[in-house]
Formats: sequence, C-alpha cells, structure tokens
Amino acid sequence: MNKQDLYVISAVGRDRPGLVYSIARVLGELHMNIVDMEARSVRGHFMMFIVVDLSTSKFGYDELMTQLEPARAHFDLGLEVKPYVPGRRKTNKRLMVVTVMGADRPGIVAAMTALIADNGLNIETMRMIARGEYIAMEASVDASDLPDLAVFRKALLKYSEQSGLDVSLREDDVFQKPKRVVVFDCDSTIIQAEVIDELAKVAGVTQRVCDITARAMNGEIEFEEAIKERVRLLKGLTVEQLGSLTRTIHLTPGATELISTLKSMGYKIAVISGGFTFFTDYLKEQLELDYVFANELEIENGVTTGAVRGEIIGAQQKADIINKIAEMENISVDQIVAVGDGANDRFMLEKAGLAIGFNPKTILKDYSDGIITSDNIFGMLYFMGAPDQILEKCAARLNGDANPPLKY
Repeated sequence: MNKQDLYVISAVGRDRPGLVYSIARVLGELHMNIVDMEARSVRGHFMMFIVVDLSTSKFGYDELMTQLEPARAHFDLGLEVKPYVPGRRKTNKRLMVVTVMGADRPGIVAAMTALIADNGLNIETMRMIARGEYIAMEASVDASDLPDLAVFRKALLKYSEQSGLDVSLREDDVFQKPKRVVVFDCDSTIIQAEVIDELAKVAGVTQRVCDITARAMNGEIEFEEAIKERVRLLKGLTVEQLGSLTRTIHLTPGATELISTLKSMGYKIAVISGGFTFFTDYLKEQLELDYVFANELEIENGVTTGAVRGEIIGAQQKADIINKIAEMENISVDQIVAVGDGANDRFMLEKAGLAIGFNPKTILKDYSDGIITSDNIFGMLYFMGAPDQILEKCAARLNGDANPPLKY
C-alpha cells in the first residue's frame, strides 16, 4: 500500500449552491482521494474541512492550487491547503454533552470553555442551539482522561450557581436507549405552589403547618410523620373548598407547552407527588397526563377527616414508583427523565436516566444531571437532546417571539 500524502483543505465563505461541488469536482478530476471531511453552515456562512490524499494522483500540490483557484475566486472563499499534521485521535472516547443556557452576555463561551479545559476534557464539537437574549449552547466533550466525572459535575454546578446560568451534563451515546417517559414532581415544579400550604391558608392553620414543615426540613421529624401531622390540621375542609383551590393555583410558566411538546414527541408523562390526588387528578385531566401518583386525603360525608388513606408517598416511594412505571411501559429506568425540586425527589432523580433539578434545593443538586434556575421550565428541552426544529421553536418562545406551534 502506497504511503499517503495527506493535505487539509479548509474553505470558508458565504453559503451558496454548488460550493462543495466546485471543490469536489477538482479533486475528482485530479484523482485525489477524499479520506475525511466535515462541513457546516452557520448564519449563512459555510465552513468546510477536507482531508485529501494526493498520493492517488499523478498531480501534486501546485496543480491542485491552480485548479482550485477558479472556485476560490467565483465563491470568494477563504481557502487554505496545508500538509496534514496528525492530531488527537482516540477510539475509546467517553463522550458527554455539556449544555449551558440563560440570558446572553459577553464571556459565557470563555467561561464555559475554560471550565472544560481546566478539568482536562477535550471539546469534540460545539454549537449554539438558541440565539437571542436567551441563549443555549452545547459542547460534546471527551471525558475519557478524567479520573472522576463527579469532580467535573460539581465544578459545573458551582459555575451555574456563580453565573446564574442553567447547566446540564449527560452521556452522548448513540447506542444509549432513547428516553420514553418524563416524570415530574408536582408542587413547585409543575405548579407554582405547595398545595398543603394553600390548604393550610383555607383552614386557617398556616403558621402551625409552616412550623411542622420547618421541623421536617431540619430533619427533626420524617417526611411521612410531617404529612400526617399537617393533614390532621386540615380536618374539616369540604370537597367544595378543595375544588375551589384547583382554580386558584397556577401552573409553572411553560409547563403546558412543555408537556404538549413532549407528548407530540412520543413521550409518556407522569406526575409523582407528595401532595394530594384531588389536585393531581385535576392536572391529569387538564394536561392529559398518562400517570399520576399522589397521597389521598380521607373524606367522609364530603369533609376531610384529617387522615391520609393508604401508604404515604415519600422519597423512597417516589423511587419505587419509577420502577413501577418502567415495568408498565416495558422499559428500563434509564429511559426515564425525572424532574423535581426538593429533598423528597432525591431518590427518584438518582434512579432515573436523566435527572433535572428545577430551582432545586441544595440537597438535590448533588443528584441532578441538569439544573434549571429560570422561571420557565420549558428550557429543559435543551437538556434532553430534542430535535433542532423543536429547539428552534423553543428558542423563539423563550426569547418572547410570537407563540410558534410546538408540535413535533
């Protein structure tokens, strides 16, 4: 086998029909073999890199440059042809996708790439996937030389806290099973409230319920016991009062559009809540959810008794329900995306294939692959590797353009 004589052709110019052909035709006529190439169009400008083997031709470098000149002049190209110098090539790469999104400002790319470089990762590809006042970009990075990915994950989360930008880190594996189900927490995730706090207002026991919640947050009592104590204080609420509450609690901005878009992409949607069925059943009807799981208030003669019927859904129960959904859908738990905000969601997020913290409490950040700190949950589509046509419409929505159709 003859020794290859490799050169790299780089061409940059305004994107126009026939540009690639004008160069490929020259190489074909000179019997120079293309061994690798990549091309991309960005905002109407075209970039192309070709690795070509001159050893297959009786012509050399000088003739190649002469034959390329008409194409360069016609398309007004920035054209270079240089000897190929072997670079970094690895076959055992561990590719990860880093996504960053938020309000645009100078320095985001510099900070993001510095973080990647400082942690010993190599950027394979990088692109902007949302443009405007609200931007998003993703980089495919090789983490095969990184001894502990958790170190980089923590650094990424720290960058998110310091910058106010949303970030995620997920596997970039074409052989990975596609995600099939998205599971949401309810309170402070799909909706902008904690239902039990709203019930406490109606019952006139707000402060007493808040005190119990604070004790639970401080680890003084378990979640299940906290639920029982708070529900006892709600004794006497009528079904009419419960029903009226469904009309006063607002969905999180973007939640309706997000769920509609996910369903159009073929996802099943579930809500697993430490709240109550009277509200999740309402959400199931309004949002056409596939599954809902929540605690059931015991009601007799149209009035709450102050008790919870059946097993209380806490952190471990949420994780168990993830397994149950996977069994019902005949999928693995790796094909489930989980979204939550609090400590009660930590085991659910730990078990899922992709874990997203939505305005998460500190404890949940260690369990999250991605963090959304904005008020618009719709942005999580960027973390999920949604198709470009969906992301373009998502960007238009987040940047305040007229509401585009979001069906896939």
